[in-house]
Amino acid sequence: MIYLTGDTHCGADMGKLDTARLTSDDKLIIAGDFGLPFLPSDIEEYEASKGEVGEYSHWIKYLREKPYNVLFIDGNHDNHDWWSEQEVTEMFGGKVQVHPHAPNVIHLMRGEVYTIEDRKIFTFGGAASTDRGWRIEGLSWWSKEEASDDEIETALENLGRHDNKVDLIVTHTLPKSIIAQIPMFSSKLSPCRTADFLNEVLRRVTYKKWYCGHFHTDLDIPEQRVTVLYNDVVGITD
Repeated sequence: MIYLTGDTHCGADMGKLDTARLTSDDKLIIAGDFGLPFLPSDIEEYEASKGEVGEYSHWIKYLREKPYNVLFIDGNHDNHDWWSEQEVTEMFGGKVQVHPHAPNVIHLMRGEVYTIEDRKIFTFGGAASTDRGWRIEGLSWWSKEEASDDEIETALENLGRHDNKVDLIVTHTLPKSIIAQIPMFSSKLSPCRTADFLNEVLRRVTYKKWYCGHFHTDLDIPEQRVTVLYNDVVGITD
């Protein structure tokens, strides 16, 4: 069975996984802001201690010992520079990155269409950080957080190969047109190239359900078949 949840933020919001009774037959998808690793010092400490010291070591070990696969898309609060240096391979019919410190933790990349548990799933991570003015580039903020031209082109090509029809869409943010309709989100609406691109996905693609994280709340938007996730861990049953 496939389960989904929202941001985990380097372990700060990982506790929700303790309430989820997942087995080795299940897969969990985290909808962005995974955050392991986040700070460059996380990796330095991990490598110096051989994975024995530090918060990052604790949480990556916590996930490594889970009996199920942890799949995630990137958000805006992820170390995009580090992930851009990791090996790309193939799994579920698309490109992925297997976490070098936890082989059951797998990055689902932007613009890919995967077949997981007989469901076609389109993924597109990233978003614009509204707090980037208080962050430091290369340390706690990365310009690759937003969709690139190549990623958008890849996404449209992959969707086209599937006749613009999928079962699930998993993104970090939402199409800007949906954000604008929700008062609690629209009040924080800011320029975001990724949200702009997702408007085009919304226009082109036929889907059964859309899941996202990013907004730090749990909310259903029935008219758009959208579920926003943060603390909830939900299973896909249909």
